Amino acid sequence: MKTTKRIALTLALAALSGPVLAEWFEIQKFDDGMRVFVDRASARRSGDTARVTHLVRWGEPQLEPGSPPYLSTVVQTAYDCIAKREKYLASTSYTGAMGDGAIVIADEDEVDGWYSISESSMEDKLWKIACAAR
Repeated sequence: MKTTKRIALTLALAALSGPVLAEWFEIQKFDDGMRVFVDRASARRSGDTARVTHLVRWGEPQLEPGSPPYLSTVVQTAYDCIAKREKYLASTSYTGAMGDGAIVIADEDEVDGWYSISESSMEDKLWKIACAAR
């Protein structure tokens, strides 16, 4: 029984430490204080599609009914490197500002459709990083 609890605790701590261990590089800051960071090492490309992880550090605490406030959200996104489109895959929101603290919300409901990416947008910056990966 002790071994099972120890393994469960180790796995839980590893899951919580993942975003903290990322090397976040800031790519955009907005007037409302929101900042967007990307983990370049997470970029993976396979054929014409790529994925990358980015972090949104909210300018103000975000509120969801029935949940504690959260300060950051780590997002997984897929990119179509040819048609310059994106698709949301999953996100996890944390009480801490840089993907640390307790998990508040975890959403793994991949969106079915692809969305166009505008030139010079934050999404364009993420698309370039993701699609440059080999």
